[in-house]
Amino acid sequence: MTYPVERRRLDVFTRFLQPAGVEPAAVRQAELTAVILQLVAGRRGVAVLPDWVVREPVRQRRLSVRALGAHGMFGTLYAAVRRNDRPLAWVEAFLGLVAGAGVDLV
Repeated sequence: MTYPVERRRLDVFTRFLQPAGVEPAAVRQAELTAVILQLVAGRRGVAVLPDWVVREPVRQRRLSVRALGAHGMFGTLYAAVRRNDRPLAWVEAFLGLVAGAGVDLV
């Protein structure tokens, strides 16, 4: 299961499957993370998602997870905010959530 974006933008294809010469028998797409999680929990597919996305379903024992490769697959995500918006309450709340998830803020 993937988000509906081009394969060249999906790390699971560019960094894992294609280098190994593996082509999935089928690829199902969904726009919402919640839908992907429900379909995976219902044994309707597998998905590659960041650990912070699956942390709660794993804690609730709704999903099990496996690392890709010997050391897992890691990437960098960036967020940008306009300087004038930085003090807004919702921006501060978002950054607090990100920091609480064990993510480095630069």
